Amino acid sequence: MIEKTETDMLIEIQGENTGSFMMFGDIAVKLLKMMGQSGETEGAIREEDVPSALSSLRSALDQHPVETGSAEDEIDSQSVGLHTRARPLLELLEHSAEKGGYVMWKPQ
Repeated sequence: MIEKTETDMLIEIQGENTGSFMMFGDIAVKLLKMMGQSGETEGAIREEDVPSALSSLRSALDQHPVETGSAEDEIDSQSVGLHTRARPLLELLEHSAEKGGYVMWKPQ
């Protein structure tokens, strides 16, 4: 049996009262750690902890340098910056904080 690594795995992230999306495992783990989570590929955040996780992620991203590539560079998937990749997660956390509900993630 071939075991998947974080770089070739997809993580599904979903909110109880929002939609879901997939993210590459290595990026998801990095962002989860920035939110104050363990970085495990499966887990959840309780409804009451979502605002804190959102705040932690925003603070960590503020400390992370913004990539300054050209528009042509953005076409190359290798150059898509962390701030861009974090946008779907930020939006899901924002919606979850507004609407209530937990956020969970698991490998696909």
